[in-house]
Amino acid sequence: MSLVLENVDKIYGEGSRHPVHAVRTMNLDIADGEIIALLGSSGCGKTSTLRMVAGFETVSHGTINLAGRRIDTLPPARRGVAMAFEGYALYPPLTIAENIGFALRGERRDKAAVEQEVREVADLLEIGPILGRKPNGLSGGQQQRASLARALIRRADLHLLDEPMGQLEPQLRAVLRGRVKARIKERGYTAVLVTHDQGEANAMADRIAVMEAGVLQQFGSPADLRERPANLFVGTFFGEPPMNTLPGRATAQGFEALDEAGAVALRILAPLPPGIEPGRDVVLGLRPHRLHLGTGAFQGEVVSNQWLGDQAHVAIEAAGRMLIGIHPERFGARLGSTVPFGFDPADLHVFDKASGIALAHGAVS
Repeated sequence: MSLVLENVDKIYGEGSRHPVHAVRTMNLDIADGEIIALLGSSGCGKTSTLRMVAGFETVSHGTINLAGRRIDTLPPARRGVAMAFEGYALYPPLTIAENIGFALRGERRDKAAVEQEVREVADLLEIGPILGRKPNGLSGGQQQRASLARALIRRADLHLLDEPMGQLEPQLRAVLRGRVKARIKERGYTAVLVTHDQGEANAMADRIAVMEAGVLQQFGSPADLRERPANLFVGTFFGEPPMNTLPGRATAQGFEALDEAGAVALRILAPLPPGIEPGRDVVLGLRPHRLHLGTGAFQGEVVSNQWLGDQAHVAIEAAGRMLIGIHPERFGARLGSTVPFGFDPADLHVFDKASGIALAHGAVS
């Protein structure tokens, strides 16, 4: 079912001397059957947004519509929403099986059919052996998977997943991401995932909403966020390792990268993209995998060289700045040595220095 948030605000303590504006003018249009992720650091407003959709927080301003009906004025039980809580919220007196099937039993479904569905979703999340146990004494990861199973078993209009795998070890988390996404897609569910984990957002979401300080910074596919970030925050927040940045200015011949003292450190020859005039202060961005190590017109000092098993992450100091490059093989350079590097100007992202707004993606138009 489609989900639409229009101009949604959340203000804690509205009217008090020290109100907290946790979510500011949030607009989201989520299609039927789409998985989206709310991605951001702690305190960015993503969980407040999720809780407003679920009905556990009131909407200060704006509206929320699900499947064509307004739900922000309805109590949680009438919204048609299933939620996996970060804090698990399991019923202590009930077994894990009873917790997972609780909503189905409330619908007076056939007992054998409920037990079969509980077993299927438990096997999916690898918690079959603990179905007869109660939450007390289980690990955080087991309780988290039980909470997730309880949400996934429901045929709801919307599924909300709040950090659903944060307590799991990396190998299990990687396996379950694929299984959970496949189940959601096979059943045509619409789902909203809250996470601070870029890997989880990339693996599970069709589109990602990046938030910071209560403001939606960009809503797009993982490829959009990586290749066409809307602003400097998204450019440097999304991607691992983060985007390299160099303060600079536009010139008639291209761009100049400046060192910390404001002196010209690198000159990059390229036609200026439309709308960028000479003399404009900018920030140049370059993804680490676009920085070519061992060849190019520039030089830098190697300050770190890490082999991660399938690629090398090499940090070099150039133009008074630290730049990270990714090399597909071991990079044979000692710490303190000077190495050449370069990049294609077409791989540069250009941001306005004052506002951070993206001006161009690719310095060659």
